[in-house]
Amino acid sequence: MHSLYKLFSILDKWKHYYLGAALLLIFSTFVRMLEPKVLQVAIDGVIVYFQSNGAQQPEANDPFAQLIYSLIPDLTLNNLVWVLLCLGLVYLGIAFLRGASMFASSTISSFCTEKAIKQFRDKLFAHLQKVPLAFHATTSTGEIIQKSTGDVETVRRFMLSQVVDVILLTSIFVFSFWMMASVHIPYALIAIASVPFIVGTSYIFFKRERKVWEEHEAEQDKLTGIAEENLSGIRVVQAFAQEKSEVNKFEDQNQRKLAIGKRHAMLHAFFWPFSDALIHLQIAVSIMAGGYFTLTNQITIGELTSFYTYAIMVTFPMHRLGRVVSQMGMAIVAMERISKIMDEPEEDYSGFEGESLKGDIVFKNVWFKYPESKEDEYVLQDVSFKIAAGQQVALMGPTGAGKTTIIALLTRFFEPIKGEILLDGKPLQLYSKTFLRRQIGVVLQKAFLFSTTIKGNIAYTQTEVNEEDIIDAAKAASIHNIMHVFPEGYDTLVGEKGVALSGGQKQRVTLARTLLESADILVLDDATSAVDTETEFNIQMSLKQKVKSKTTIIIAHRITAVQRADKIIVIERGKVTAEGNHKKLSQQEGFYQDVYEVQAEMEAEL
Repeated sequence: MHSLYKLFSILDKWKHYYLGAALLLIFSTFVRMLEPKVLQVAIDGVIVYFQSNGAQQPEANDPFAQLIYSLIPDLTLNNLVWVLLCLGLVYLGIAFLRGASMFASSTISSFCTEKAIKQFRDKLFAHLQKVPLAFHATTSTGEIIQKSTGDVETVRRFMLSQVVDVILLTSIFVFSFWMMASVHIPYALIAIASVPFIVGTSYIFFKRERKVWEEHEAEQDKLTGIAEENLSGIRVVQAFAQEKSEVNKFEDQNQRKLAIGKRHAMLHAFFWPFSDALIHLQIAVSIMAGGYFTLTNQITIGELTSFYTYAIMVTFPMHRLGRVVSQMGMAIVAMERISKIMDEPEEDYSGFEGESLKGDIVFKNVWFKYPESKEDEYVLQDVSFKIAAGQQVALMGPTGAGKTTIIALLTRFFEPIKGEILLDGKPLQLYSKTFLRRQIGVVLQKAFLFSTTIKGNIAYTQTEVNEEDIIDAAKAASIHNIMHVFPEGYDTLVGEKGVALSGGQKQRVTLARTLLESADILVLDDATSAVDTETEFNIQMSLKQKVKSKTTIIIAHRITAVQRADKIIVIERGKVTAEGNHKKLSQQEGFYQDVYEVQAEMEAEL
């Protein structure tokens, strides 16, 4: 029930329009119920009267037949053509009212559904931007894409057609039964005798449909994830000639999805024939009962004719019930899956916002472990260090030592388990996350580019920027001097995730993007690992002039990238094991000296 409430809450401010569409649909259905009454009046009134040469006067035993009689002229032996013409006009009038109200209802409901789903998509996407990084780290991209597209489309289809069907079928059933009961209650009850059985089997079908569809969508998530991952890494796949392996992986998962799909198809293959058998049995019983009541003069031939039409009408909702239940089960599953995203708490962006930062950073006894880690698996253990405003500080250590985690804490992607981080003398948690991330420019370890132009990627964070500023940032990142190799220069499209650029070129574009932002604190997370030594040196010289008054944190594995830093902090196994400048650490036993000697020896050999 809660899931159904969430499903209908999507309508939001359009729910009143939807209610209007529902009322129009109910009115259309009611008008439709008058159509068989026109046939009943034609048989019991006009035909009987003229066949008896006026001896048998028409009688109406129900108010709806009386209404039709009131709309046509009184019967005389001389006005047969006029009466039949009037009956035809009444039928056309009923059809026009029915069609117009149905058209208006369909237009309003379609308009409301599309508007509501558009708003829901926007809300879902905006929410995905604000959920903590931990959610994206533990949830596959394929699963998120499937929920944001396939599941939203399932909900849209249900809201667009099946909700209307629920109203339509309910009103058809109620009005058909009402029309029959107004003439002969026992016959009306016989005409709906199979309803409890159909409702019971539909409920069982709904429960099984929901369970199977949950499994189906889980397998679809995996299949989407494999396709998304493969296409993102197609260069690697082809470089290692793993096309066949990837095809096999996709086919294996597709086979598992097929197995669930077959179970889903078999469930439908059993339910629909069984449901149809019950419905046709109901129609057969209605025909036999109608014949009996007519022969015993409990109803007229005209009433039998209208009754048969109503009996067919009342079975239509029974037949459609299974389809509505099926779509409802799928929509509820889709809504529950989407709700798992929507129920994720958003990051708290409140806090202090100033004009700028000095860049004075202090870590005090900081402990941290990731949410999915075991209780004693700390990435950082009692980490303490100081970075003075305007200093250039390097973080070095083996892979997995916790260097990138320190930056994640500084930008508040995560919060420390214990300890404290101070920025310009204030606790870090007092700052707004938005303000922090605008003032701390990070060049990420894995360069990511959007599928736009080189210029568009450099100016990603800037709504209005001068061409000169873009070129200035590109020069500092040593990408401007190779712009001639690109066919359209700065307007060259880089492809999805920058596939058209080399690793070094992507790093330089992302560095230019961060430099253009003019942040108060600059973080280079292994930002020059993919460029050659000469380019790295040029970048360092350019950065020295461009960020000379800014606090700069460099994470690197190459000595050449850190040796000019004011201070080098060595991180090993989540702990600070050494601090000092290049001269001091290169003469002190430990990790830094070992790396320095190995790299010096390799350079000498080269």
